[in-house]
Amino acid sequence: MWNNWQYRVLAILLALACWYVVSGQEKVETWLEVPLEFVNLPPRMEITSGLVSKLQVRIRGTSNQVRSLNVGRLAYKLDLGKINVGTNVIPLVPESMTITSAVEVVEISPTRLELVADVVVSKTVPVKLDWAGLPGDDVQFRNATVFPDTVTITGFASSLESLNSIPTALVQVPPDESLTASGRARLLMPKDVRTPVSSVSYELQFGLTTQELWVKMNLEPVRYETFSYTFEPKFVRIKLEIPVRLLKDKDWRESLHLMIDPGSNPAIGQSVIAPVPRFPEGVSILEAKPEEIEIVVQRNDEFVP
Repeated sequence: MWNNWQYRVLAILLALACWYVVSGQEKVETWLEVPLEFVNLPPRMEITSGLVSKLQVRIRGTSNQVRSLNVGRLAYKLDLGKINVGTNVIPLVPESMTITSAVEVVEISPTRLELVADVVVSKTVPVKLDWAGLPGDDVQFRNATVFPDTVTITGFASSLESLNSIPTALVQVPPDESLTASGRARLLMPKDVRTPVSSVSYELQFGLTTQELWVKMNLEPVRYETFSYTFEPKFVRIKLEIPVRLLKDKDWRESLHLMIDPGSNPAIGQSVIAPVPRFPEGVSILEAKPEEIEIVVQRNDEFVP
């Protein structure tokens, strides 16, 4: 019985070899995870939504062929050369992925991608200074300057389409009675929008709140020793712009003086001159009736140099 054991071992080995050969040719299916690679993306265009990094791929082939695959070198290459700005529905089809001629790609999951694409653009917009407060009572805003007053911003076209200015962080004016406020303000940039400038300098200018009114004022002569003069009329009516805070002083009229001053060396005889105002800061003449005064200058004979 044991004399032919060699033949029995050989038979077993031949059976195993046949089984291995037959089983290696058996058709099998399996799922693989492969990376998704994008190619030919147009310049300055980016994918903003819908990106995936991996795909599930179902393949069919013999056991030997499937086992011999180098999975690390497999990838699905998606051509984006014809992608448009906006939403793009792109099918993922097995025919677009070839592994080997012997292994068939049966199915891909997901079957399609919805990619949202946008293009990167730049444009120049003004800076909008955001501020609040006043430095004191009876004060009004006059002017604001910002430097730089425009900035170049870069971002997706969809984000920049409705963006017409860039605001600053809120500037709170201190109540210090000063008529100017200056400093630097940080720019508030929307998401996904960039600019090389992070802050701007600013200056706010304020003025006293004023009121216009007509006033009748007597003309006050300036006296000189070397000559004398007469003038007509003795008063004028003037329209003034006066700070409201001055009008709150009951004696505000006492601070206004309108002088007749021909100077230290006037021409002898008749001439006309304009009255010289001596007013507190912030008071100005808008209109005068009359605007010029007739004067007659005479030399003082009794004056001895």
